[in-house]
Amino acid sequence: MAAAMLMLSFAACTEKPEGPTNGDDSNHYSSLLIGTWRVDLMSINGQDMTPPNMQLSFYENGSGLMNDGDVTEHNDFTWVINGNVINVTTDKNRFSFTIDTMTATECAFHGSYMEMDGNDIAGDIRFHMTKTDGNNPGGGDLDPGDLGIGTPELSYSTENSITVHAHVTGSVDQYLWQFPNYTCGIAWCPAYDGTPTMSNNVIKANPGSDYFEISIGGLHAETQYNIVSWLKLTPDSEPIYSEVRTYSTDNASGSGDTNWINVITVMPANSTTLSVTITAYFDGDPVGLGVVYNTTGNPTLNDNVYNGFEHVNMETGETDATIQRIQENPDGSRTVEALLNNVQPGTTYYVRGYMQFSDGTPTIYSNEESTTTPNE
Repeated sequence: MAAAMLMLSFAACTEKPEGPTNGDDSNHYSSLLIGTWRVDLMSINGQDMTPPNMQLSFYENGSGLMNDGDVTEHNDFTWVINGNVINVTTDKNRFSFTIDTMTATECAFHGSYMEMDGNDIAGDIRFHMTKTDGNNPGGGDLDPGDLGIGTPELSYSTENSITVHAHVTGSVDQYLWQFPNYTCGIAWCPAYDGTPTMSNNVIKANPGSDYFEISIGGLHAETQYNIVSWLKLTPDSEPIYSEVRTYSTDNASGSGDTNWINVITVMPANSTTLSVTITAYFDGDPVGLGVVYNTTGNPTLNDNVYNGFEHVNMETGETDATIQRIQENPDGSRTVEALLNNVQPGTTYYVRGYMQFSDGTPTIYSNEESTTTPNE
């Protein structure tokens, strides 16, 4: 019975959290306790009652969290250290534990607890915990949970800069604090260079930022840039990347331009047909949206042109046989999948997406991709 009551006792807190060092600001146990611990032993009256996958997290503001894989419906608590005594409070119980040993990686304590209605619960409760760090014996690897990084969203742009913002996603309060040396930021490159990684241009956010805004300066006017957010939980871990976003700098007159186009894939469908997928966003009214291609490189409207608008009824969405699909995406962009049927076997073709306007706005071209058709 006592074990069951203990498992259910870490419930939603109703009292105002107290700072962890209220009892003794100089007590080094307070700083040692902060972090996440894996409970590898919990015994009551000498009987092993260790819950599987149980972790206790102690935060700097005196709040805490028990994570037992959602076995317990509510799992918040508050804590404070007085000397070598940890006092823990939930909405139903008060606990008083005496620290037997505590280092940066290991903690053992024992004590008893009392229900708020004054009923004493007899019994000796003992805990042994290890910090959730791969270097700690029995601690296991740090658990990143569902942590990720959001896509970089445009804040504003000028003719020579782009400013974006992003944030760490997932259960930040539950997991992120386990990684005190995490870093995040953006990577970018000109759109024609493809998908950026940390081997390209990298800008870090301020240390400890789970939300950031970053400005990229020294850019060219009326130029598209691919930008990705990244998150590294430890200095040696592989980066987590967001989806790529493409943004444009303003034109030289200072008016904004958020139109962009990218070639996503280009490959032979057979020896005489190329399959091309483009994605584009436009806030104006383009008269041309599609693909330009040639066999010499750097194709323009002076070369072979495929205009998707000539092959689809924009009111009904119906297409002819040369276009496979055109759809509007949740972010307002459009994806066009087209078939280019007038190509030659055994030939290398260079392909760019294009967007043409009737109001004098310069034609926008995407990154260049190439592919070679098979021989017959």
